[in-house]
Amino acid sequence: MTLANAGLGAKAVLAVMLLVAGGAKLADLAGFAASVRLFAPRRMAASASSGPLLRRVALAVALGELALGTASLTSPGLGWLNPVILAVGCAFVAVSGVGYAVHRGRSCRCFGALSQRRFDRASIARAAVVAALAGVAMAPVPPSSIRLGLADRGLLLSASCLLIFVAFIAAGALAESRAAHDGAAHDGAAHDGAAHHGAALSGMVS
Repeated sequence: MTLANAGLGAKAVLAVMLLVAGGAKLADLAGFAASVRLFAPRRMAASASSGPLLRRVALAVALGELALGTASLTSPGLGWLNPVILAVGCAFVAVSGVGYAVHRGRSCRCFGALSQRRFDRASIARAAVVAALAGVAMAPVPPSSIRLGLADRGLLLSASCLLIFVAFIAAGALAESRAAHDGAAHDGAAHDGAAHHGAALSGMVS
């Protein structure tokens, strides 16, 4: 495999990853906003009124990932995209490192409800792999290898939309399923507690 082919492969992998991550975040903005809150200034993080702002930040991150992923997949010849995606990959490493140092064990929501990954050493390693792939994608590619016609771009755009849609639906379904499971577990715990309390009172009376 030549360096150019490796660069194209890395670019495609990163584009798909960004599309899935962005689509999944859109399906669970509240959950991702909770992760964004971890990195907000202390006063903002502690304020209940900061919720709408944090949701807007979460939305901006998700839309940014979708825009970069779509542009990278449909227009691989855009040279300015490579350093931008490399910068994003380095930002992932920084966020993972800070998350591990300050919020170890907390959920990162990097892929919305599709993943339950947390800030740990593995998350730093995964972010480093993403940054490394972005570095490989910087490899120069002959223009003839990435010359796409209008029909090709249309097909790639359709594939991008389909991928976003699938990620959005899957993440939304998983989020609802986990919320229902957590609610049932909470109700069960409350019922057991009430039953235990009632039994204790009955024993005291008798």
